[in-house]
Amino acid sequence: MMQLIIYSLIFITSIIFINMI
Repeated sequence: MMQLIIYSLIFITSIIFINMI
């Protein structure tokens, strides 16, 4: 359960990071 939240956070932050570039 906790791992799913961590993976989703990494996924969201990576999308934001890609959009910034």
